[in-house]
Amino acid sequence: MPPAILRHTSHLARNAAQWRNVAIGLLFCCLVCVVSAVFVASRVTVVPYIVQVDKHGYEIAVEPVAPSKVDSRLMVAHVGRYIYSLRTVFADPETQLHIMNFVYNSTPVNTSAEKKYKEFYAGNNPTIIGETETTQITVNSVLPLSGESWQAEWTEGRYTLTGAKLSAKNYRGIFATAVASPTEMREVLVNPLGIFITDFNLSELF
Repeated sequence: MPPAILRHTSHLARNAAQWRNVAIGLLFCCLVCVVSAVFVASRVTVVPYIVQVDKHGYEIAVEPVAPSKVDSRLMVAHVGRYIYSLRTVFADPETQLHIMNFVYNSTPVNTSAEKKYKEFYAGNNPTIIGETETTQITVNSVLPLSGESWQAEWTEGRYTLTGAKLSAKNYRGIFATAVASPTEMREVLVNPLGIFITDFNLSELF
């Protein structure tokens, strides 16, 4: 084979090898981009916003909810609802399950509060109690003790299924709270502000 043809063939071989290397590099870059996109998509976070409703009924986003900016009134409302959901007894099992889910969604796992509410339900099964009587809760006060602790007082009235009053007792409780902004849609739906009860101690007032 003439030298010119050999040089041309060698040049084509080198070009082919170079383009093959370029193609492999581009394929690797595409693979990295796809994996990165999937990773980022799987870690999409949901940021809840505090909204203000104007006189026309339109919602205006004010600012994202930050743990340090949760209004104290919202904390009071959450602690009060936690008490109501934990101690109320309904005759209707479906309604009872609904308020018990609030306690579940407002209590972090592996905390003192989780252990205590499970022990309370074990000794005071509301679905069984609800077959013969109900318990109505009236939250009288929720006051701050510190940045994360709240003292609440409430009244529990026990009634027969016909509405006859059996008893009324007053209680006091200390509740430790924590705020962790939700990052997933499921968390937003069940606890949009990320307010949690991490511990509580209850006592009857005499």
